[in-house]
Amino acid sequence: MNGKSPTLQEWKDLYDAAIEFQRNECWNWMWDSELFGVQNPETGEIGYCCIMGRLGEHFALAVYDGTEGLDGYLKIQKGEISSETEAFHIQKCLMASFEDRKFLQDQDLQVIKSLSLKFRGRNAWPFFRSHLPGYHPWILTGAEAKFLTVAIHQAIHVALRLKNNPEMLIPPADNLCFVRVPHKKEESLMWRDDWLEPEPLEIPEIVL
Repeated sequence: MNGKSPTLQEWKDLYDAAIEFQRNECWNWMWDSELFGVQNPETGEIGYCCIMGRLGEHFALAVYDGTEGLDGYLKIQKGEISSETEAFHIQKCLMASFEDRKFLQDQDLQVIKSLSLKFRGRNAWPFFRSHLPGYHPWILTGAEAKFLTVAIHQAIHVALRLKNNPEMLIPPADNLCFVRVPHKKEESLMWRDDWLEPEPLEIPEIVL
């Protein structure tokens, strides 16, 4: 939760990405069980992404941070988490969701006003939060905003391809995940597809 706040330009980039994501309505053909990864160009960490909203209840992109985030996601998918409260306390992710205005806080409304954006109606207001296990969801840092912007753009790319190729995310072998991997070509950032195995989960050593 510590870190430099996003600049106004970083907020603009993030809202622009979210508006494009909302316009595409990728949740109309994707399930939250269709997981894919996006590698952070700055850190090399993989964010494991799922698109929510197929059931018409909660419209969002969740980007689970690294193997710890992935572990929390898998526990929820497998039904090992029995309540929303418990899920809330194990999630390690960045989330872009679309909410009613009443759920936004003053900080969110101030950014929207500064960007001269207008939203109206139910599930129409972009809402961005960082989730860490055991903490209340909090406003994004600049680094988180930049990566979430990248992840949203890559999620749109993956979702549109999956619409025409429903088997695209089926792994060629066990324990592999489809990941969008960045690489620099001259001054541009390019992306390629890869199948990668998640890093093993590090369990903290308990000293007695």
